Amino acid sequence: MVKITILSPEGKSCSVWSLKHEIEKLGAECDIFLLSNPETLMTHDFKLDTDLIHSRCGIGDYFDRLTLYSWQFINALEIEGFKFVNPIKTLYLTSDKFKCIKLLTKNKINVPKTALIRDYEDAVKFIEKYNLSFPVVVKNSFSKCGLKVFMAKNHDELKELTKNAIWEGKLIQEFVDFKENGLYKDMRILVVDGEVVGGYRRVSKDFRTNLYLGNAVEKLNIDEELKELALKCAELSNAIILGVDILPTKDNYYVIELNSSPGTKGFRSIGINADKKIAEALVKYAKS
Repeated sequence: MVKITILSPEGKSCSVWSLKHEIEKLGAECDIFLLSNPETLMTHDFKLDTDLIHSRCGIGDYFDRLTLYSWQFINALEIEGFKFVNPIKTLYLTSDKFKCIKLLTKNKINVPKTALIRDYEDAVKFIEKYNLSFPVVVKNSFSKCGLKVFMAKNHDELKELTKNAIWEGKLIQEFVDFKENGLYKDMRILVVDGEVVGGYRRVSKDFRTNLYLGNAVEKLNIDEELKELALKCAELSNAIILGVDILPTKDNYYVIELNSSPGTKGFRSIGINADKKIAEALVKYAKS
């Protein structure tokens, strides 16, 4: 029997437990390893008994501060030669929003104009270079769940939001207006092992549409253009499991983020068993 370990910061996500259930239904053993467990201590001789690690964490903001602990923990496990799905390089790529933007831009995929900034002066240079007007978006490159993402509507707000930018990995980004009939509706498409599993629209009165913030979902009809776009993103990021977040406008699709540990709650709410698809992929790679 193969054994799969899911790494999770705190295990609060229902997606983690749903995935464990689906893995066990396939006859594999599954442990959820919580990095927040007070009994855990990563030492020089620490080891795990497992055939494959599926990490639900990377570099990110936790408890309102950037932490490298989870990333160092994963790197230490990599030294032991464990098999990871997604691969370590994919975890790092998708943790860093600016690196994703650079990769997508290089491969001619539409993204919002974006800059990595040190301070307010950098933000002003960006606005002037691309002849942008307010509002603009300011976000932390390693933020998660829509947290640390803000809209600046004027220079005073921009000055406040760009304080300590060089210490916090802040980005400035053009605001892409994707509002439809008074509501913001972006797209989340899930790719698992080279297959588009499904997608949904995230619906919000706020431009931050993350489900973590309590927003609603509706089913997305995925056409060939969207399918090709999502598969291309998975190929470029070397991802086996990938959530692709897209802003639709009248003229274009803009890829805003790639997520290597996408939640599955939204898919369950529209009748798509994404956990089963992910579990099948994890068991497959654990056996290979």
